[in-house]
Amino acid sequence: MPLTSSGIAAQPVPATTAKEFAISAEASTQPTSTEALPLFPFTRANQFDLPKPYAESRNACPVVPVKLWNDQKAWLLTKHADFCSVLVDPRFSGEFARPDFPSVTQARLGIDKAERSFVGMDNPGHDHYRRMVMKEFTVRRMQALRPQIESITDGLLDAIEAKGQPFDLVAALAVEMPALVMCALFGSPYEDHTYIAKCASGRHGLSQSPEAAARSAADLVAYCRKLIDIKEANPADDMMSRVIAEFVVPGHLSRDDFADMCSMILRAGHDTTTNMIGLGTLLFLQHPQQLARLKAEPELIDSAVDELLRYLSPVQFAPRRVALEDAEINGVTIRKGDGVFAVNAAANRDEAEFPNPDEFDISRDASNHLAFGYGIHRCLGQGLARIELQVVFPKLFARFPALRLAEPLENIPFKYDSQIYGLYKLPLVW
Repeated sequence: MPLTSSGIAAQPVPATTAKEFAISAEASTQPTSTEALPLFPFTRANQFDLPKPYAESRNACPVVPVKLWNDQKAWLLTKHADFCSVLVDPRFSGEFARPDFPSVTQARLGIDKAERSFVGMDNPGHDHYRRMVMKEFTVRRMQALRPQIESITDGLLDAIEAKGQPFDLVAALAVEMPALVMCALFGSPYEDHTYIAKCASGRHGLSQSPEAAARSAADLVAYCRKLIDIKEANPADDMMSRVIAEFVVPGHLSRDDFADMCSMILRAGHDTTTNMIGLGTLLFLQHPQQLARLKAEPELIDSAVDELLRYLSPVQFAPRRVALEDAEINGVTIRKGDGVFAVNAAANRDEAEFPNPDEFDISRDASNHLAFGYGIHRCLGQGLARIELQVVFPKLFARFPALRLAEPLENIPFKYDSQIYGLYKLPLVW
């Protein structure tokens, strides 16, 4: 098997033929075993291209049946409208703890069953816990962080320039910037960011053992539990301290439940933005006309960030649901107990919603993209992520206007083996 830069064997991409999609189309209207169904997940195998089955199924069978690693039958939603419909439909559950909830690997199954934060809950539990941290992510509070985010980014660019070239953008900027921002917002010590990122990465891999994945997940929760004790004894002006004072100390939120919530927020705040910065930088370098337009028209940065999120969609196999009863979606009956993958990467390339969807165009209105999900589970930290991306790309390309790859594109190691798509490194010169 080919190896990624991390030394992990990359998961092969299942070959899906027209015949298999014909079988899938037939299976969508009548009972069948899973034996003939294509195996999911489909992983990206060529840089920015999505797996071919997404577009093929969207054209031939938009709600397509697949089989999972454990032979469970599941359905892929490849259309934008179907994605939105299912995520607000009470006939579908987002409760990770359900025995029939779909998982992409055996390792992920164990992690799902151990998840106790609101990301894996239906209402009323979801809203009950989410409300406890929502005011930490208001537009006003996020905008108040912008000067600090700009200062952090300037400092990292200063360090890159002082150290010289070539440099690895992933290590020097994409990892560091979100980590420092999360320190400012969340209250985690900066020196712990490498450990946090390691736990998040170990949790999101596709090819690690169930034991290794569970250990990574448990380690991050245990870290957060210790940090809660420290913050309770020594409160500061940060998110953790405020939630502890308002909800934990009065007994409205247990320390263990808050540790699970903190683990979820930390891994989301570090991992996804890191991968967007690396992928986004490389995407701009591969599209010099779009980069030139952003430099000439800086007011396009908001739409450029939405287009980056639409085009890249780094969270690969989410959101997920399970049918609580038989339900018809786009003419297809999904049976009670069947899993559903509302694949945002596929929905974000739906030509019915985004004309010429495989074209990267920073001037398009992509504000209705689904990279942050939809419905009650829409990403809590989306406002922060947008600001980070709105800050980092103009500053990076203004500081280094001649920025370019230090190695051929084919040498750049993509994260083909992770649920969060990205780059392991991005060597650049200026």
